[in-house]
Amino acid sequence: MTQPVQMMESGEAREYMNRHKPEEYFLLDVRQDWEYEEFHIPGARLIPLAELPDRLDEVDRSKPVLVYCLSGGRSSAAAGLLNGQGFDPVYNLVGGAMAWQGHTAFGPIELGMAVITGDEAPVEVIIKAYAMESSLQEFYLHRADVAETLERIELFQKLAGFEDRHKDVLYNHYTRIVGDKVPRGMVEDVALGKAGNEVEGGVDLEAFLEEYAPAFEGDKGVLEMAAMIEAQALDYYLRCAARAENPETRDILQQLAREEKAHLRLVGKYFDDMGAVSD
Repeated sequence: MTQPVQMMESGEAREYMNRHKPEEYFLLDVRQDWEYEEFHIPGARLIPLAELPDRLDEVDRSKPVLVYCLSGGRSSAAAGLLNGQGFDPVYNLVGGAMAWQGHTAFGPIELGMAVITGDEAPVEVIIKAYAMESSLQEFYLHRADVAETLERIELFQKLAGFEDRHKDVLYNHYTRIVGDKVPRGMVEDVALGKAGNEVEGGVDLEAFLEEYAPAFEGDKGVLEMAAMIEAQALDYYLRCAARAENPETRDILQQLAREEKAHLRLVGKYFDDMGAVSD
């Protein structure tokens, strides 16, 4: 049984690397290429978070894995994904590259989990997933409303559109299972009645932003947070699918995981486009 992800402060990471030979651990940078080129910890292997689900075979399972990003958010999601796939031990570098360079660190950036165990009936899973997708869609639409450029408005509207398509898939699953063409609005009302402020992966977004707002400032920061949320959602659905005993529940969760993986890749593309514009 794998141990939970462990947090490692920048000072502890330096001591760890000084005590061990480079070949005795796997140092993983999950930022984008342009971020890696600007600065990276010597010896780090770059696998952007958006590509990690398809490149797990490039991470050495026989060694401890130390993961970092810019401020610790994306690496937290990456570390959880690795841990969920059996990598052990996995360490998340608190404060990421910012803390390593002596800048302000925000402490361990972690997202909460919604209560989906994988034991629920298919309809229960669909309703909970629909609620989380709706909340994230609302977040992106709000960002579009306050964006100051047409490009940013279009970006966040596209992100919101992805969540709407996820909701279409879930709604179709729902009507197929219940055997009745239930109005979309009724499903939305039931889902949102259970949701609160949770988005994908079970995050109370308002509480999260209140605590970590300085780490996710600006549009790049929002995309960093989006990548973190999508990666956690992917990990989350995979873990639930592995525990699900109901074959139909498992199939739905696996489909949700595939869609989150595709969405994560798109967020990575937008992140790269934004980096190219600022070069």
